[in-house]
Amino acid sequence: MIFKGVPTTVSQATDKVKFRVAWWYKYHGAGSKLSISTMLLNVKESCADFLPKQKKNEIAWNPPLGLVLKFNVDGSARGNPGNAGIGGVLIDNTGKVLGLFSEHVGILDSNSAEILAIHRAVSLCAESTSLIGKDVDIVSDSKIAVSWVNSEGFGSLNHVKLIYDIRSLLLFLGNTWVFFQLKS
Repeated sequence: MIFKGVPTTVSQATDKVKFRVAWWYKYHGAGSKLSISTMLLNVKESCADFLPKQKKNEIAWNPPLGLVLKFNVDGSARGNPGNAGIGGVLIDNTGKVLGLFSEHVGILDSNSAEILAIHRAVSLCAESTSLIGKDVDIVSDSKIAVSWVNSEGFGSLNHVKLIYDIRSLLLFLGNTWVFFQLKS
């Protein structure tokens, strides 16, 4: 995992998040009577009264069928435009993670980030000799981005090159498609 250009393990990232949550909670939440070390040991329970109750997700995630691989991608921007990031996870029919990507991509709008996430997934499929010829479903939660990739238009002029590259790579790969699916 790479965070701001520096390799980071999942454990290190988790510790950083816990530490920041504990400091924030100590000074802004109801947990100011607890020490930071106590909160770090048990962040979830320390913050339970202060955090909103999460609703159970109603949409179930399903792995791909048969020998098809599934590349779930997403792009997001904080602002319009704003700081943007993209990510994707490639899995097989057992749910095993075969690859992933995640990165900051600069200042973009959310549609551009979604297109860039799809482009990165298609590019990775084309660069990996083990994926050429395999059935890969690239799944995005952006109806707009998927329609631009799969239609004859290009969205806005900003996206022409990326969408042209995506379509060319999809033709090269042969067994790779881009689909829309609501977030689960």
